[in-house]
Amino acid sequence: MSRRTLSFDAVSVMQIVVALFLFTLGIIGVADWSSEASQFGRGLTGLVGGSNNPINIAVAVVELAAGVVVFGALFIMVRSRLVYWLTILIAALWVLEIVIAFFAQGIFEPDFIIWLNRLSADVIILAGLWLINRKYA
Repeated sequence: MSRRTLSFDAVSVMQIVVALFLFTLGIIGVADWSSEASQFGRGLTGLVGGSNNPINIAVAVVELAAGVVVFGALFIMVRSRLVYWLTILIAALWVLEIVIAFFAQGIFEPDFIIWLNRLSADVIILAGLWLINRKYA
């Protein structure tokens, strides 16, 4: 892979911030999966007949990998389609998370201003993913 020169435009800065966010979110997800509290919760779920759903760990690993690839794409020539598809995948997961967290589990909870503030933060991340995706389209 050949090197690439880095230009610090607004999209590149957004790419660094989103990559850092995805990377740290992935680390938190992986660390949380193996915490004693999570292991205990999965054990209790198994006792009452529930399944130990590995989706959370899979999403955390995808976020971790996406953070590394999105950040690395700034410095190393990677296949632009890889970054394109990873940002599409993460954006789709992010939209699903927004729908579940802000609309399916109770709209305007705990109150409208707090709900709108949290929704705005998630939409900012989604917009950053969209900008990065358009860069590699």
